[in-house]
Amino acid sequence: MNLSMRIILLTTLLSIAGCTTTPPTFGERMQMEGESRVKIAEQWEDGQKSLTKGEKTLVSGQKLAEKGRGYLSKGEKLVASGNLKIQKNKLAYQTLSQTVVGVESADLALKRVAKLKVIANEWEDGEDNLIEGNKLIKRGKANIVEGEANIEKGQKLITSGKAKMQSAESLYQSEG
Repeated sequence: MNLSMRIILLTTLLSIAGCTTTPPTFGERMQMEGESRVKIAEQWEDGQKSLTKGEKTLVSGQKLAEKGRGYLSKGEKLVASGNLKIQKNKLAYQTLSQTVVGVESADLALKRVAKLKVIANEWEDGEDNLIEGNKLIKRGKANIVEGEANIEKGQKLITSGKAKMQSAESLYQSEG
């Protein structure tokens, strides 16, 4: 190849290469900045959603745990009351049943049987209180566990959301 052909070829190659390295136009720069700003805004919005969801989850967890503590307290009272009724009426039954031996009349026997029925019914109420109290305690403990898990989940969402929002704000300020 002669020298003039080489020069033309080299010039052509340089001009083609030069076109590909031109700086972006004002419009292209604005578009790139716009896309970057949209991503920052989306990150901030995502953080805001996490924060809001976290706050709602936290509040519902607190309410559930409080409800569980109420069930637990009521259940413990029922168990205590049930135990007291059972002990009291068991003793009353034993005492009254021992006096049945010396009964001299049908009328006296009927009165003692009626008293025994009252005692047995009170005893049964105590057992029912125990059963219901234990159910409430179980439900209360489950609500507390679930509520505390929601509180923890809510706190994590709040922390994550705040971090995303702060990161987005920092990116926005550094680009601005």
